[in-house]
Amino acid sequence: MTNIFVLTLAISFFALMFLIAPILIGVFVYKHASKHPIGNPMMWALVAALVPFYIGLMVYVVKIDQIDTDRYDREHS
Repeated sequence: MTNIFVLTLAISFFALMFLIAPILIGVFVYKHASKHPIGNPMMWALVAALVPFYIGLMVYVVKIDQIDTDRYDREHS
């Protein structure tokens, strides 16, 4: 392998991880949050997309799980 190929591969990997993935996560969270009573969908999309190391996405998943669990408990008690 040439050095140019390795450099191109590394740049592509970092572009995927740090540019494309957060955009896709933000779109997914916005669409999902719009269908659930969790608050402002745009805020959750920005939190999930922009907080480093996917911590924002993890916070969203935990919060939406709590809301869904509370709704399930109310409906089945």
